[in-house]
Amino acid sequence: MSRFVRLFAVLSVFVVAFPAEARRHKHVTVLVAPGQVAVSAHEGTGTVVGYRRHRRHYDAVVVPGPAPVYAPPAPVYVAPPAPVYVAPPAPVYVAPPAPVYVAPPAPAYTAPPVVYVPAPVVSGPLVHTTPVVVKAPRPVVDNKPNFLALKYMPGFSSNITSFDDVDFSTPTFAHSPGLELRFTRWLSLRSDLEFRQDSRTWDVLGVKTSLFPRSPVKPYASVSFSINEHLKNQGNYSFGFAAAAGLDVFIGKYFFLEAEVRYRMTPGSCCTEVPALTGLVGGGVAFF
Repeated sequence: MSRFVRLFAVLSVFVVAFPAEARRHKHVTVLVAPGQVAVSAHEGTGTVVGYRRHRRHYDAVVVPGPAPVYAPPAPVYVAPPAPVYVAPPAPVYVAPPAPVYVAPPAPAYTAPPVVYVPAPVVSGPLVHTTPVVVKAPRPVVDNKPNFLALKYMPGFSSNITSFDDVDFSTPTFAHSPGLELRFTRWLSLRSDLEFRQDSRTWDVLGVKTSLFPRSPVKPYASVSFSINEHLKNQGNYSFGFAAAAGLDVFIGKYFFLEAEVRYRMTPGSCCTEVPALTGLVGGGVAFF
């Protein structure tokens, strides 16, 4: 039914639009569409539809269309994705953290717990006893002085010219090196040399005793046997004694200061200017 409707529509358009062309041409063929309806017109004049004169006729021919061709679709090549190279992460070197010194906790000292022990039960009569107090021993302190002491004392010397008027000669410079052997804090042995302007004396051996042995300031006295020589009469010696009194001031265990006055006497007054009085001030060092 649809084919006839289409044919009628085509013929109507053809009659209205192209009547003159149909009369002038001997043969006109209109193709509606491939595989649809075809119209053919022959030589003659007149209308197209329903009119026939002088051997005019119109044939409707159905032209079959071409057979459908089924072609497979062209293969589509899909390229594989390009390989993605992922670089490994670069190593990052981090310095190790500095060691942190943590001081150990201070030890905590706690007193031991108090343990209460019941008093012992004593049978029999009670006896009152006096508690015994035990005193702690005193610490041992080494009170022994250093054994060897070396000293040097400068000063002045003068001769006593008269005992009646206590007259002295002009003082002259004198100096005296010496040594001591200290056995205790109050007893020592001594030996000294004394050089004066016109004579010299060697106190060969003397005994020295000190007061206040535990005090750093100690007064003392000594007596010594001496040998004298006058410089004007060299080779002539006289023997006598020397008495001395003085003061030691100890500065620690090794150093000390000393001041001394000596009275020197030679019996017979041979070859010497006697008696003589000498004042000296100096110091020394103690060893061992």
